[in-house]
Amino acid sequence: MQSDDWGWIDEVDGDWTPPPIDLTKPSIARIYDYGLGGKDNYPIDRAVAEKFMAFAPDVPLAARANRGFLTEAVQSMLASGVRQFVDLGTGIPTSPNVHETAWAVAPDALVVYVDNDPIVLAHNRAMMQGEPRAAVLAHDLRDPAAVLGDRRVEALLDLSRPVGLLMVGVMHFVDIAAGPPVVARYLRDLAPGSQLAISSLSSHGIDPVVLRQTEAAYGRDTDAGVVYRTEAQLEALFDRLTMVRPLAEVYRSDTLVVLGGIGVKD
Repeated sequence: MQSDDWGWIDEVDGDWTPPPIDLTKPSIARIYDYGLGGKDNYPIDRAVAEKFMAFAPDVPLAARANRGFLTEAVQSMLASGVRQFVDLGTGIPTSPNVHETAWAVAPDALVVYVDNDPIVLAHNRAMMQGEPRAAVLAHDLRDPAAVLGDRRVEALLDLSRPVGLLMVGVMHFVDIAAGPPVVARYLRDLAPGSQLAISSLSSHGIDPVVLRQTEAAYGRDTDAGVVYRTEAQLEALFDRLTMVRPLAEVYRSDTLVVLGGIGVKD
């Protein structure tokens, strides 16, 4: 299903109904929800998660650490004066979310949530219904022009002012070669002072056998295989940015490594 089929997500109305959910296919967002201990997942999602966790049993710990990085990134951006946020691949709402973290410090902060999973959109749409400080958009994060050119983004955000761009726990679903141009395209349209936060799975220090096992366990059953980047490949995503938080471990075990960092556009 393409995001164009979800035009309702961009409308403010009183008779909204969620789109149909295909329960015959696993969902990345629901698998992640399961890793976080959430309840918005189904047997088919749990089956894929359990296959992955057979080789990487600490997935729930890594997922929670990754969520902690998201909160820390938003708080860091707020402290530097950023008041506009775009959360790409937001996932099923888990508290504290971006808007909760932002509004606790700056009630005037503006938040755009972007995802292409129908159940994610349904949850976020219901949560943000009628909220003038937030928008929920149905787009693929790999299409920066569509995201930033969306009329709701243009209406809500002022791109001549700094934006906090959040790509937390999503780049391991984006092809290695596609990653740098996708990130660069977002940054091209953002004002100086804008900040980018990325966290992603890394192959750094992981046994190649474990990597092959987890890649196979995930890729067999989902539309988007998991991608492990080297430390250098993750650093390349911050090309031409000044690092506010240098790339470092968000989580490490013998089977999983998550690296994260925050950079600012000069």
